Amino acid sequence: MKELKNTAIILELVLIGFQVLIWVSLLILTIFGFGWVHLNALKQWSTEISVGLVGVAYMLGLIFDKAVSALPYSWIVGGTRTPKEDSPSPLAMRVEILSRKPEVSEALERRINQHRLVRGTVFNLALISVSGLVFFMVRLGFTFRLFIAFLSLSIMFVGFAFFTGKRSAESLYFELLHAHKTVTSPTHAEELAERNSPSSSKERNRPRAV
Repeated sequence: MKELKNTAIILELVLIGFQVLIWVSLLILTIFGFGWVHLNALKQWSTEISVGLVGVAYMLGLIFDKAVSALPYSWIVGGTRTPKEDSPSPLAMRVEILSRKPEVSEALERRINQHRLVRGTVFNLALISVSGLVFFMVRLGFTFRLFIAFLSLSIMFVGFAFFTGKRSAESLYFELLHAHKTVTSPTHAEELAERNSPSSSKERNRPRAV
């Protein structure tokens, strides 16, 4: 189970990394052009290049995810701000939930991993749109009709991505906050203490009459 969880995280970071590769490649082609790219010469190295791209994508995905999570935006879970100033930070809540209820923390981690992919896609779509717009204007020539069409599509996709990302973060924070309240409530603490008390253990281990 742990191996599957680690594999899912690696795949998510690789996907984010390939998104980063798209807008980085667009910026490189915008600056240097694409006359120096010879695809026929790369065919014999296709396997090695594919393996290398996966490794580079994982590294870029990891760096990009850490960079985005460090931004001080309230809707990025794990950042320095939270939707409510008087509530604990998401990181502090995750640590406390992990120490008290590991099974609840595991369920929340799956949701956080899903949000990581959504969060990275939101920012990468914005960067891909800007890079693509600059690439088309510089390398394919500026036409007002092409500019308006590409700009409209970029605004539509980026707006939808930001809306989806913000809704995902709000839903995740709602789940995290209520799980934290439930785990740290006095009622839950009393139930946990009663469950772990010696008398409760003796009662569970006492043989029942047939």
